[in-house]
Amino acid sequence: MNDYRSRWERLELILREKLDISLPRAMRDNAIDMWIHVVKLGLPDPLHLDLGVGVALLCPDPSNGSTSYFIFTDRGDARIERAVLGGFTRQGDIYDIAGKEEDLKTFIDERNPQRIAINMSDWLAVADSLTHSSYTKLVDILGAKYCEERLVSAEHVITDFRDRRVISEIVEYGKLAETTRRMIETALSNEVITPGITTTDDVGWWLKEQLLTLGIQDSFHRFPVPSIIYSGSPEFDGYPGPAPHTFQPGDLFQLDFGISSMNLGTDMKRTAYILRDDEAMVPPGVQHAWNQGLRARSILRQHIMVGQTGDETLTLVGNALEAAGFVFVNQIHNSLYFEGGWDGVWKEALDTRGVRADELNKTQVSIDCHCVGNTGDSQIEQGPAISGFRTGRSHLIIKPNHLFAFELFANSAIPEWAGARVRLGLEDDAIVTEEGVQFLYPPNNRILLLR
Repeated sequence: MNDYRSRWERLELILREKLDISLPRAMRDNAIDMWIHVVKLGLPDPLHLDLGVGVALLCPDPSNGSTSYFIFTDRGDARIERAVLGGFTRQGDIYDIAGKEEDLKTFIDERNPQRIAINMSDWLAVADSLTHSSYTKLVDILGAKYCEERLVSAEHVITDFRDRRVISEIVEYGKLAETTRRMIETALSNEVITPGITTTDDVGWWLKEQLLTLGIQDSFHRFPVPSIIYSGSPEFDGYPGPAPHTFQPGDLFQLDFGISSMNLGTDMKRTAYILRDDEAMVPPGVQHAWNQGLRARSILRQHIMVGQTGDETLTLVGNALEAAGFVFVNQIHNSLYFEGGWDGVWKEALDTRGVRADELNKTQVSIDCHCVGNTGDSQIEQGPAISGFRTGRSHLIIKPNHLFAFELFANSAIPEWAGARVRLGLEDDAIVTEEGVQFLYPPNNRILLLR
């Protein structure tokens, strides 16, 4: 069997399982009788692989913009009825009905749904693909009977449908995550980096070449380069900078990277250190800082559970970290890119908390456990967030089989470096089951060493 067919059939299996298992719960938990997902031909839709594997959209009148309607109706049976109006499917057992877009009004009248979810949302990008013209067309077709009181956002249906992962999906995600781990750990090794010669940009180009060879993309669609946490080079004046940095002995650096394939995306970090000639391991202060991060991760893992909201979990974690001797840094800035930089946002959070003189040497920890899954990009993902600055998703409840980026930052003073503080990021992709947090591949437990 060729690889293309294998990927197609695996995506098809995920679609079948999601519609059989995840969809009924997503609709019934949110009291939705009918979910209409409107797609305009030629306009890429974020759910095109979630709903449309093997579905071809019809184009009877392309100059006027043909529309297709994926319609899911709860008629009281175990199986949610599935229809595509304005398209046809080669898998008759996935979609029950294939019809014309002009049949929409009759189709809905026959079912008379009381709550109709449509793909528009003011906070969830993947649930907001309904264009203005498609919305006005839908309203004209349905009429006042349905539009005045029955139309609601599909944001929570889509959140639950995507975030309730099925086994076939989890298997694929584990494979992709392991591929990511191997790629990133190779990138931060002497196989790719030669101190004094290799630059940060060289690592980025190597990663891009690997993606091209595998026929996949990166999760963030940006140029991936390692960020220098601390440098052994006296000429180093901060990174990122106007020019690529050439790796030197004594450099401590990390790479934040993820890949996308099979309608899935990863997001993880790895940290590396280039040994000096007289070193056999990282400086003791750096190792202590790393161990503090691992200890904080263990505490975090104990408090992430199914049934809690992101906000509730963040409060539990913050209290537990403080009780364990850490300073909890609850970043509440509302921008991922932090105007003013990380240092400014970190200081803002510390000033809000207040730090006593006897706490100055404590490790400071912040949490950013955001959703991953169909993409590694946390800003367009769905699902609960355990983070002070992702308030748009922190109200959501952690459901079984929730995939997320298990991410924290530990900021510690390093005695060997004149007390300079380093902020180490630990991030791996994990899943929350009824038994708690579980890893899909070996998580990061060490700083990678180079010579």
